Amino acid sequence: MLIALAAYFGDIVQVAFAAIATALMVVSINAYRRRSEGRYLVLALAFICLCAVSVSTLSLELYVGLGPATVQLVELYLIPCLELLMVVSFLASLLWSSRFKRYLRIVFPVIVVALGLVAAAAYASSPAAGGSLQSALPAGCTRPADGFLIIASSLGYNDSVTHGAPAGNWPIIEVPRGSNVTITVCNTYQQSVGFQVANYVEGKIESVPPGKTLTVSFIADEKGTFAIYCAIFCAIHLYLQGGELRVT
Repeated sequence: MLIALAAYFGDIVQVAFAAIATALMVVSINAYRRRSEGRYLVLALAFICLCAVSVSTLSLELYVGLGPATVQLVELYLIPCLELLMVVSFLASLLWSSRFKRYLRIVFPVIVVALGLVAAAAYASSPAAGGSLQSALPAGCTRPADGFLIIASSLGYNDSVTHGAPAGNWPIIEVPRGSNVTITVCNTYQQSVGFQVANYVEGKIESVPPGKTLTVSFIADEKGTFAIYCAIFCAIHLYLQGGELRVT
């Protein structure tokens, strides 16, 4: 319940932030239309970037139809580049004066082009660009005796995307009440992922760094269906929310 309320509140805040950023963008564009000066142009560009960042972040949180490669492109490349361009634009608008504007007219376009080239080169060299989003299993990534193995990848937990995540539940672990449950989680993704089990593994937020494993054990002493989910934000966060532990 608390998780759902926190997610709902976060979505409302993000919607409000996107609305404010859009309003600021409109105001800055109108200011440039009234006074066609370089300072107002770069300031308008800064607010355009701010609006694009807020809308992109909102899309990642609310729209679940994006594929893993698209999520990775937006989260790891598009948003950071827009944020950096926004900061550079704000600095350029502050420094814009008769003394510096002739230099900024040359330096600013160079910075923009350089950002684009660096982002393109980074994406071209990433596994996603070649269509290979999977990585080798980390050391120690084996199913424990009488236990369960969960592999986190660009396709979620145990390829949960192909099982309809996040709308569809996956992975699903079924055990009888009183069982000693051992789960090993392996992270083959490029970012850290979280792993929680409602009611059983919630004392602290568990994080699994890239190329590492995590093993948790507990006694399933309460009947019911308990969520298996990620409690830290990452580019594939949406696809790590549909797991279930069913104690019968």
